[in-house]
Amino acid sequence: MKLSLLFSMAALSLSAVSMPSFANPNGMNMEKMIPAEQFLNRDSKLAKMSTLDICVGYNTLTDAKEKKEYMDELDIRSILSVKDHDLVPQGKVENSMTSCGMYMVMGKPLAEQSRQIRPMTFKAVHIYPEKYYVTQSGMVMSVYDRKEGELPPALVAEKPKVEAPPVLYK
Repeated sequence: MKLSLLFSMAALSLSAVSMPSFANPNGMNMEKMIPAEQFLNRDSKLAKMSTLDICVGYNTLTDAKEKKEYMDELDIRSILSVKDHDLVPQGKVENSMTSCGMYMVMGKPLAEQSRQIRPMTFKAVHIYPEKYYVTQSGMVMSVYDRKEGELPPALVAEKPKVEAPPVLYK
């Protein structure tokens, strides 16, 4: 009884010590955090737009002030990764960017095809004039060059042929 009480008290004290690290993870900009009521009652044009429209619309902007407003709105929604913040201004798309970051750089694709490969896991191929971008659950997983006569990457891997088990059946 005393031993279990001791373990439970140790667990509680450890969780209390580690709590601040969960409350403010590294890289999170606390100045941009706003209370829930203010978040829900914002009246700006961007607050009423869907996230996808903001991501795709960013590509057409030329004014630096507007670009900053779009970026701030996406930061409020916690959509962008650190890699997105580094690569979007450079106009580059690399693996481990979010699909929103890809849309911000590349704009709207010529075509897209997606498929659910597991529960809560979606894989998509985005077709652009020069490249194919494969995303899985909102992250860029691979980039392929478009070549004439070659098909885009497959959404589903073919099942391998399986040999019978090395057991004698009776």
